Amino acid sequence: MNAHVVLVFSTDPLAAALLGAAVELAGYRPTFPDDGEPSRDAVMRLRPQAALVDCDHVDACTEAFFGPALMVGARVAVFSSSRSQRTLDPIAEQFSVRQFTLPIEFPALQLLLAELTRRP
Repeated sequence: MNAHVVLVFSTDPLAAALLGAAVELAGYRPTFPDDGEPSRDAVMRLRPQAALVDCDHVDACTEAFFGPALMVGARVAVFSSSRSQRTLDPIAEQFSVRQFTLPIEFPALQLLLAELTRRP
């Protein structure tokens, strides 16, 4: 299977597993950082086409992660929970990071993944 790699970061292991299952069902290959692995190291090791990042993930939902992710060619989408949208908006705009909320309908997730993995 030559599926696009999608790296998933979440503060909630169950949410990560469910999102990973949905990513796989959509025809992509979900991957996750190793235990204790910094987000920057994970993106450099896996070189995904896309990354789905929990907005509450203190290591991955930062400018320090978005820059390296873009450098390896990954497109990033951040899913929101409790963090203020106003705090994230300027960073998301600067790095062309997509945003979505959970729960997300499966067809909407499929469309998002297709947009993130499409190359110009």
